[in-house]
Amino acid sequence: MLVRSMAPQVIAADEIGTKKDVEAIKEAVCSGVKGIFTAHGESKVDVIKNPILQELINERIIERIIFLKTGENGRIMKVEEKVC
Repeated sequence: MLVRSMAPQVIAADEIGTKKDVEAIKEAVCSGVKGIFTAHGESKVDVIKNPILQELINERIIERIIFLKTGENGRIMKVEEKVC
């Protein structure tokens, strides 16, 4: 209801990893909202094998994955543009 009533252009969520997270993300995206989401993973393969994230990847909701350097807050290690 909040997405529909407040009409945000972008939402952000930290540590997605539950089925409820996926349902909320899918509903927001279907309403035209873009998103920035964080989840744990050390490699592209690691992320793709995660059953929760796999649903978002298969439906092309996740467009790219950004890996941060461990111990270097916010420092980008690499960007995977083509997830599928």
